[in-house]
Amino acid sequence: MNSKIVALSAVVLLAGCNQTAPVTSTPTAAPEAAVTPAPSSTDSATAAVTPPPAEGAATATATTPALTEAETMKMSFSFKSTPDPDDPSHPRTSAHLLLQGRKPLDIDLGKFMSKPDVVDAAKAKAANFPSDMLMGFRSYSASTGTSQDLAVLSVDGHRLRIVQRRVEETAPEAGTFETAREIPLPANTRVVVAAAK
Repeated sequence: MNSKIVALSAVVLLAGCNQTAPVTSTPTAAPEAAVTPAPSSTDSATAAVTPPPAEGAATATATTPALTEAETMKMSFSFKSTPDPDDPSHPRTSAHLLLQGRKPLDIDLGKFMSKPDVVDAAKAKAANFPSDMLMGFRSYSASTGTSQDLAVLSVDGHRLRIVQRRVEETAPEAGTFETAREIPLPANTRVVVAAAK
């Protein structure tokens, strides 16, 4: 009788051990199930990030035409008397090139011996100014017999070129115009000479 009880207890004990194994294997499956959604959540995050660049690209495309709209800028000279520390009795003239438009430009052309005389087409031709210039002027000093000439040219419609030369009365020939500087213009810009006031 005792041996039967011992045998029955052993069977129950073995049955209990066999049931423990599946319980132990159950947690192993749980992490796998928990890991599986991770890729899909990553894909969702990527999908959520993708739309903004598309919207940004659409915005940039929409604003591009505004940047390429044609603009006409009016150009003129401005002259102002300024003291000369080296010769207080003979002030010099500060010259500026003004461009009026959406973004006005004020370009300092330097200081000249006397108030410049803006040259018209006839004077420009007689003094051998560049034939394709937009505007030009001559500053003449009677005391030295020297002239300073300046002309503004348009280059490919993308920039303005400032050219200058010095002319001595005693020289057999006038000097050659040389590039002093270039000013880039906004895209799709047309420059016209402002009407004289």
